[in-house]
Amino acid sequence: MFWFGKKERERNAPKVASFSSYDFNKEWFLVEMAFNVSSAEIDWSAIIVPDEKLDKENWQCAYLEQYLNKDGTEKICDLYDEPDPAVKPCRVAFFLFKDCPGTLQTPYGSFDLTKTEPLPDRLAGIIEFEEAD
Repeated sequence: MFWFGKKERERNAPKVASFSSYDFNKEWFLVEMAFNVSSAEIDWSAIIVPDEKLDKENWQCAYLEQYLNKDGTEKICDLYDEPDPAVKPCRVAFFLFKDCPGTLQTPYGSFDLTKTEPLPDRLAGIIEFEEAD
């Protein structure tokens, strides 16, 4: 039997450990993801919802990204800030407008937004929201 070292296991681990899409309100999804990458490695401009009806520069991207602790019960930095120092693994929550095609595309794979769950109480009390213009 061959045992991989820690670095080899990390390299072979899926980059997304979990994904959930929540019904935040009638207009917004709240997406929660746990990444097996450093918070400094997340390219927010590459987390998008492609829409064939729009030019690529108008595709929806993550809105109001918020960094959470490992169990998703507390924010680890203020809104609009990034963790300092960077954290790995990294759990995040962000919003997407519901009036979009149903697939979130990331550098780590694609995810179905339409299979929503009710918003958990642990997030309802900590997630900040501001209407977009």
